Amino acid sequence: MNRTLWIAASGMEAQQTRVDTIANNMANVSTTAYKKGIAQFQDMLYETFARPGSQSSNSYLPAGIQMGTGVMTATVSKYFGQGSLVSSSSDLDLAIEGEGFFQVQMTDGTSTYTRAGNLHMDAQGKVVTGEGYTIVGFPTLNAKATNITITTDGTVSYTYDGATTEAGRIQLARFPNPEGLSYEGYNLYSATEGSGNAETGYPGASSFGYLAQHYLENSNVEIVKEMVDMIAAQRAYELNSKSVKTAEEMLRTVVNLKV
Repeated sequence: MNRTLWIAASGMEAQQTRVDTIANNMANVSTTAYKKGIAQFQDMLYETFARPGSQSSNSYLPAGIQMGTGVMTATVSKYFGQGSLVSSSSDLDLAIEGEGFFQVQMTDGTSTYTRAGNLHMDAQGKVVTGEGYTIVGFPTLNAKATNITITTDGTVSYTYDGATTEAGRIQLARFPNPEGLSYEGYNLYSATEGSGNAETGYPGASSFGYLAQHYLENSNVEIVKEMVDMIAAQRAYELNSKSVKTAEEMLRTVVNLKV
C-alpha cells in the first residue's frame, strides 16, 4: 500500500510536468518562432522479487516477479517543426523556411541562436534583435538606408542617397541535433554537447533553409491539439489521485483491523 502511494504520487508529478509544459505552449501560441515543448516519460527502477528464469523448486520461472516503482520525466524537448508564416511590413522581418538559426552575439561575447526574425537596425547600422543583441553574419548597413531588400539566398541590398548598394549575404547556423540546444528564454538557444557544434552557411546552400523577407514565423503550437492533450493529462492526473485514495482506504482498513 505504501508502494502504491509512491507510485501514484510519481504519476501525479509526471502529469503535473505534462500540464505545465502544455500550459507554457498555450501561453506562447502567439510568440514569434516559438517551438513547442514535449514532455516525455520513462518508468523508474523495478523491485525484483524473483528474476525471470530463476529456479523455483524444480522448475524455472518463465517471467519472474518484478514490481514497478513509478514514472519519471525523461526529457522536456523542443519540437522544431516549421511554423506557419505571417506577412509583415517591416523590411527587417525575416522568416527562415527550413533548417537554420540566426546567430546572436550576447553582451558578454558568447553566441546564442534564434529563429525569431523580427529584427531591427541600430544607430551604427548593425542589425539587432528586439533586445539589442547583434545578429552575427548579417551585413552592416548604412544607418540611413532605405528600401532594404533581402533575397531568399540572403543577399542584402539597400538604397542610400539615391544609389543602390549590395551589402553582402546573411549567414545562418544549424546543428546536428537541434533538440540538444539549451533554452535561454527570449527566443534564444545556446549550443551544448548534445546539440553539437554550429555549422554556418548561406541560406539555400547545403540543406540550409531559405529566407522570406516581410514574413515572420509563427509558433508551431497547434492550440486545439494542446487543449486535447491538456484534457488527457488532467484525466491521467485524476486517475493517479484515485490510486492514492484507494491506497489510503486500504491502509485505513488495515489500521482498523481488530485482533
